[in-house]
Amino acid sequence: MSAEKPVASTLYSKEYFLNSCGGIEFFERYGPKVLKPAGQGSFLAAGVEKGMRVLDIGCGRGELLYRAREIGADAIGTDYAEAALDVAAEVSGCPVLRCDAKKLPFADASFDRVFLIGVIDHLHDWEGEECFDEIKRVLRPGGLAVIHTCVNRFYFKALTYAARMKCWRGVRALGFAMAEPRPPRTDEDADLHVNEHTYWHLKRFFAGINWSAEVHCVPNAKLLIPALYGENRPDDFPIKAAPGWKRALYFGLLLHWPLDRFLAREFLVVARPHES
Repeated sequence: MSAEKPVASTLYSKEYFLNSCGGIEFFERYGPKVLKPAGQGSFLAAGVEKGMRVLDIGCGRGELLYRAREIGADAIGTDYAEAALDVAAEVSGCPVLRCDAKKLPFADASFDRVFLIGVIDHLHDWEGEECFDEIKRVLRPGGLAVIHTCVNRFYFKALTYAARMKCWRGVRALGFAMAEPRPPRTDEDADLHVNEHTYWHLKRFFAGINWSAEVHCVPNAKLLIPALYGENRPDDFPIKAAPGWKRALYFGLLLHWPLDRFLAREFLVVARPHES
């Protein structure tokens, strides 16, 4: 086993799930009825249908489970953090149990779809390898896993933040006042997100465990709002869609190889194990 220790489950408190866990601005307004962009995009990519068996690993508050149950899927959630269990069960109405993602308490070939939304960033690579061994075991033939990362490490850590810091230092050197850029991740993020990814890291990881993986480069959510939610959104929708000209610029010129690998904010992965 690696010397890299798993993130302590006690760091994921009930306060974390109800106040700071990703998508809280959607949950506070709509409960589980409107998924955050990462969940919405992942759910659409998975093609969940009525009658499917769905597993959500690291289910958090349970919004995705609620959506799966709503369309008639048989959904179950797991979480490493005990604090998530009562919240997710109440929110989703689905069975939820505590377990380690590296030791799933399910029979072989139990599920058609497995979700890991904002989970692999919390797992060291050795944990990810064990986790996907278990996912391969519980997937039915033809099943797939949908993974969404929290961040593109290159974009946040090596590109935009570094550029903004250089700009700030230059402006200060000229004698002008300018607010110092905030670090891209909070101290809480640093404690929890122990394995933030790049496009190439993800490709190497899935190739190394003998899975096929479509790694999709996901831009700022503002560019995706019409595609994910349509045009008839509530007036209090928490994210303002980017104007049409900006979407045309990004999708027409920028979000293509090789720039998309650098400009992606996050990654969405649709993965399938190769046959033994």
